[in-house]
Amino acid sequence: MALIAPVENGKIVEDTASSKKKEEKSNDMGYDQFLQLLCAEMQYQDPLEPTTNTEYVAQLATFSQMESTLAMQSTIESSNANNLVGQYVIIKTTSSTGVTTAVEGFVDYVQKENGEQYVSVNGNLYLLSDVYQVADPEYMEAVTVANAFSTQVAKLPSASQLTLADQTDVENLTKVYETMSTFQKSYITSDALQKYKELIAKMAELTGSSSDNTSTTSDAVPTTETTN
Repeated sequence: MALIAPVENGKIVEDTASSKKKEEKSNDMGYDQFLQLLCAEMQYQDPLEPTTNTEYVAQLATFSQMESTLAMQSTIESSNANNLVGQYVIIKTTSSTGVTTAVEGFVDYVQKENGEQYVSVNGNLYLLSDVYQVADPEYMEAVTVANAFSTQVAKLPSASQLTLADQTDVENLTKVYETMSTFQKSYITSDALQKYKELIAKMAELTGSSSDNTSTTSDAVPTTETTN
């Protein structure tokens, strides 16, 4: 059987892919490899200073302990990955060109391939080690609702330019605000909340409504600025 290999400058060039596979394989030691090394050590030991049985047992115990530790670590990693199912995560990946991108979404399932744990987010698989942040679903819902509310407020004109033509939009905005929980309201930006109060007051002035109808904004909880 003929062997074919690339040659450069009269020398056989070793296949880097094959070398990498051999290196990865050689780094993966099990009981068989350990016993082979142990037998070789016994065979080629110095007859004047032979290794005692106690030392052999100690080596075997150390190897067993190390293997148990690695197995436990793998089990913990699998458990941590499984606990991410249904959680909202932020994943940061770096391309070969050094560009870092962030992906957000809920973890659908976890999968193990070639000894690595992967999480499925938005239909794609990402390394578990690339998970940058895990967020509580209630928190993400609150931030999403608050951001949507702030966006709607931004679309309306300022209080000084408000007209009766905007009455329906302001009323719908009020309905949304009244259905929000205190926790969700706490993530409305201070600028959006201030503009909302001004819009409510101006619309009450335009329609001649009682100021009692706008009391829902007077007891608003302190807001937390969110960064997008």
